[in-house]
Amino acid sequence: MKDIVGPGVRLLFVGFNPGLRSGETGHHYAGRGNEFWRLLEAAGLTPVLLSPEHDRRLLAFGIGSTNLVARPTREAAELSRAELRAGVPRLARIAAEFRPAIIAYTGKGVFLAASGRSAAPWGRQADALFPPAVDFVLPSPSGLVRMTFAAKLRHYAALRDCLRELVGS
Repeated sequence: MKDIVGPGVRLLFVGFNPGLRSGETGHHYAGRGNEFWRLLEAAGLTPVLLSPEHDRRLLAFGIGSTNLVARPTREAAELSRAELRAGVPRLARIAAEFRPAIIAYTGKGVFLAASGRSAAPWGRQADALFPPAVDFVLPSPSGLVRMTFAAKLRHYAALRDCLRELVGS
């Protein structure tokens, strides 16, 4: 699955890896129960509701998407710690080349794997892995996560507010 990155990306989402459906279709966050696209629109990060088939349109809104690992799996738990850490240098290169204002990790585990830390709060992190980008930890948009849509949405709305604070509307 291809990364969605390019000049003008202000916000870069980072996931563990593609799920099986995303691997089959070649589109980000394509799992049937995944709430990513609804969360983006409901939080005001995109002005319209996109579908996985239109994931490349994210670039028009200054948004990109990548993963620590390219290999699709049924569950992120199938990935080894070494495999996840091996994705960090590539993420560093993407951050250096495209210089997003915010790198948003779609799941606390994604951030912990990238950072090597043992804990992190939700939201904006005190220090950045790839300065000058700000790190922001979000709940996973997976429908398997036991958090309500409304609770997830509060975090995605906080991301929107942080983005506006850093780069304007």
